[in-house]
Amino acid sequence: RIRYFIGGMCLCSITFSTLYVSILYNQEISKSNTDLIVNAVIIHFVMEMDERVFSALAASNEKWTAHAAEPEDSSSDADAEKGSTIEEIKREIESQQEELKLQQEQMTRQNDEITVLSKAVQTMQESQAVHHPNPFLNVLLKKV
Repeated sequence: RIRYFIGGMCLCSITFSTLYVSILYNQEISKSNTDLIVNAVIIHFVMEMDERVFSALAASNEKWTAHAAEPEDSSSDADAEKGSTIEEIKREIESQQEELKLQQEQMTRQNDEITVLSKAVQTMQESQAVHHPNPFLNVLLKKV
């Protein structure tokens, strides 16, 4: 139980430190609301990718740990069990592949959403640059 507690505390500390650093980063880097939105979308995307990678690793690691914990038996019953275990593993792999396909489709949709948001932010930045009274700042904003 202490391992779970320590692991949970480490996970919480990583999460809170990420939140703290994200807030500091956005306060220092963001010069306008559009910069803040872009940075928030990027951070959200990175965190989503991290969760997807973690869930994929957890799904594959579960089988590795469960299979490694089983004792080996040399009897004929063990051979029959191995055959049924192989079939169970195949079914589990197929279900994991389906789950990964669904996650991939969801990531593709999220990527499309990020592209749309990025284009909207670019449009907002361009409209701000066009309506800005200082021509020198217009040139700078167009370069960004």
